Amino acid sequence: MNIPTTSNCDFHWDLSLNYLRSLTFNIKSNSLKECQRIAMVERILDASRNLSSLVVAWKDFHHCSRKYLNVKHVHLLLDGHYNNPKRYFDIDRLHELVPHLHLLETSNAAMMLNKDLVEIIVNINHQFDQFVHLILNKHSRYRTKREQKLKFKDNLIAAIHDQKFHCSNIHFEFRICDELCVWF
Repeated sequence: MNIPTTSNCDFHWDLSLNYLRSLTFNIKSNSLKECQRIAMVERILDASRNLSSLVVAWKDFHHCSRKYLNVKHVHLLLDGHYNNPKRYFDIDRLHELVPHLHLLETSNAAMMLNKDLVEIIVNINHQFDQFVHLILNKHSRYRTKREQKLKFKDNLIAAIHDQKFHCSNIHFEFRICDELCVWF
């Protein structure tokens, strides 16, 4: 199959996507070059001024150059297994792209339940004033031992007590395997 380059598709980008509210980018990495994927994601997002919900690969989204002020719900598709997710997943960059984020989900990766993930959760709460709900490791098949989950829970509670949050009550629970839900 011959996939057109973005320069060959320029005449298609005049379409109005103003009525689009939700969008899922499910682009197979090997079907397009990285620069083509990024250009396509960015151009569609730029044309979708009323978009509020987005599912996109982080490796493509973090290269975008604009702020998307209407986007409130982001589901990031990550790749791999991360002992230190801070090296790969940059909350400051996410805040630059979607400063009014209310809900964040991550899937397709296993972020290990450790102090680095605790720092990410604390940083998310500090970066996004309107933040309400966080789901990490959605649909994860990785299963951490019960003792490690209890240690993570204790570390998260300790971090919560040491920080000032924009809300008064934080609730979190583990769902299937390592899926972690946090309500702010």
